[in-house]
Amino acid sequence: MRFLGFFVEVLNLKSLKKIIAIILTVTFCIGIISVSASAKEKLNYLLLGDSIAEGFGITNPDEASYGKIIADTNGYNYKNDAIMGRNSVGLVNHLTNDEEYINDVKWADIISVSIGGNDFLLDHAALLIVEGIIFNDYSKFDKIGETFYENFSKSMDRIHEINPNAKILVQLLYTSWTFDFARKPYKQAAKRINDAIIKYVEENPQNIYVVDTSEVFDGRRDCISTDTIHPNAQGNIELAKAVQSKLCEIGLANTAELVLLVPGIDRDYLIEYFGTPLGQIIIFAANVATGNFNFAF
Repeated sequence: MRFLGFFVEVLNLKSLKKIIAIILTVTFCIGIISVSASAKEKLNYLLLGDSIAEGFGITNPDEASYGKIIADTNGYNYKNDAIMGRNSVGLVNHLTNDEEYINDVKWADIISVSIGGNDFLLDHAALLIVEGIIFNDYSKFDKIGETFYENFSKSMDRIHEINPNAKILVQLLYTSWTFDFARKPYKQAAKRINDAIIKYVEENPQNIYVVDTSEVFDGRRDCISTDTIHPNAQGNIELAKAVQSKLCEIGLANTAELVLLVPGIDRDYLIEYFGTPLGQIIIFAANVATGNFNFAF
């Protein structure tokens, strides 16, 4: 009888161990599933385009550009493939020929695009602004808009082809200059670019949205870098507000309140490039000419 009792106890102990092992295994599996589900829910956020998206107006764009602010606010995985000087032709080329670029588009759930400023500023700005000021004739700006529309359409079509499910947020151009004689031609050019963006989105509304940043910096000299073009630290916050508002509108974010983990540091690029005093003189002249008056002395 004692032996039988001992045998029953051993069986019960083995059963208990088996039950405990099963419970631990199930708990472990549930944990893995939960982690996997959590990781899957974390969206991938990619920035494409020009120096505005790159965060050129601050010295720490990897920490405080508007794209990083959006990623930090929403807990997104984050990549930034934007670069200074990129225009609509360059965007098409990279989306067609650059495998790393293409793979990043495949990876993304949400893509923010800033493009169009360099189509005007790099290739045509000085001559067309002078012509606009002297002759009040902006008809040549129409060609810029037409060419941009062709390239922009190719770029967006290509993104849709690479990743049909990605949500694309396209920013409009803003006007950062305040003096009317400089602001008017700048605004005329921006209007051509913005009209082209809006036209494409209206014709192809699937998974693409306009972020209206066209008036974000109106009267806000505190938001523009000393180069009179790029958003500074405060400007990046203002852009982030506009993007976050659109994300809330389309159901990809739950709050308009931003998470600012690292303060942005304003950049004086012209002083970096030309040194002092030449950089300071150029800043002074640029800000006087445009009405921005952001001196760096």
